[in-house]
Amino acid sequence: MGRTQKEFADALAGELGLSIRTSRAYLARFLQLVADDLVETGRVELRGMGIFQVHALPPREIVHPGTGQAVTIPARKVVRFRTPIALRRRLNPPTTKKRRGS
Repeated sequence: MGRTQKEFADALAGELGLSIRTSRAYLARFLQLVADDLVETGRVELRGMGIFQVHALPPREIVHPGTGQAVTIPARKVVRFRTPIALRRRLNPPTTKKRRGS
């Protein structure tokens, strides 16, 4: 399982010599800035980490499985994350194939 916001802040406090309260405030503010920029500009690029980008999904019709009636899902916006190639390579290191008969 991944780290929580609290665990990240505690790690920052230990590594940077900050108080836990200060590191939690810095991390909370950073995340708020990212969210604010997504709302205002629709895109946040963190070099080496990836790109957060807002995408608009159109309204669509589905069939309710219980009643069989058509239901309209309204248009909405979602955030998509795109990883850089270097991070993808770290997540999926290249494998070497063994030759048969070797």
